[in-house]
Amino acid sequence: MLRVIGLAATILAIAACAPAAVPSAPASTSPSSGSPDTPVPSESASPPAGIDLSAVPMACIGLGAEDCVRIVAEVAELVPAGTTPTYLQVGPFGCPDTEGCPRTLLARPQGDITIEAGPGALSWHVTAAAGGADLTFEQQDAFGVLVAPSSQPPVTPGPRAFTLGHCGLWSGIDVGGSWWDPVGQVDGDHADAINAAEGTLAILDPDRATFTSKGGLTIQLVRHPGQKYLPLCQ
Repeated sequence: MLRVIGLAATILAIAACAPAAVPSAPASTSPSSGSPDTPVPSESASPPAGIDLSAVPMACIGLGAEDCVRIVAEVAELVPAGTTPTYLQVGPFGCPDTEGCPRTLLARPQGDITIEAGPGALSWHVTAAAGGADLTFEQQDAFGVLVAPSSQPPVTPGPRAFTLGHCGLWSGIDVGGSWWDPVGQVDGDHADAINAAEGTLAILDPDRATFTSKGGLTIQLVRHPGQKYLPLCQ
C-alpha cells in the first residue's frame, strides 16, 4: 500500500549589498536613462539567500537540540530569500551502531533537513566531518506530494484513540480537519516512530496536541496550516 508521509529553527542572514550612493543631480537637471551614474539592476543576478527561521515549527529527529539548532542556522544561509517556510524537519539522523549511540553529530554524522515551503519542499543531505566540526550540505530532491487533510473539523479538546499509519510519523497525523506536525525532540530510534502504532492523541488546545503510543513513544504536536507536503511512503 502506497501512502504519502510527512527541528527546524532559527536562522538566516540576508546577503544583500546596498549600491554605492550616487551624487544628486542639480535641481534643474534630470539624469538621462543612459547615465553611467544611474544604478541599473542586473536581470541575471541571483536572489540573495537568507531568511529568519526562528519562528518556524521544527522537529529534531535523532539529534540533541544544540546540534539541531546549529544545522538550522547553517542551512538558513542556503535558503533563497523570499521563501515562506511552514515547517522544518531536522533528521532523521540514524545511529550506525545497532546497540545505540549518543544523539550527537559526532556519533550520527549523516542525516537530512527538510523545509516545507509553499507547494513543495527544500531538502539537503547533511554530513558532519572532522569529528563533527565541519558540516556540508548537499541539496537534493524532496520526493512527495501536497495533500489536504481528509478528516473533518472541528478540533475538539481531549484524548482519543489514534493509530499511526504503517509508516509511523511519516504517514502524517490528520485529525479534526487539520494535519499535526511533530515538534521538539523526537526519538527516531523508537520502533513506533516508523511503524503503525496504537496510542492516544490528546488535543490540548486548538493548536497543540500530544501523541503517546502504547509502546511509550511520546510526541509533541502543533497544528499545520492547510495542506501539508508529505514524503512518499512505501
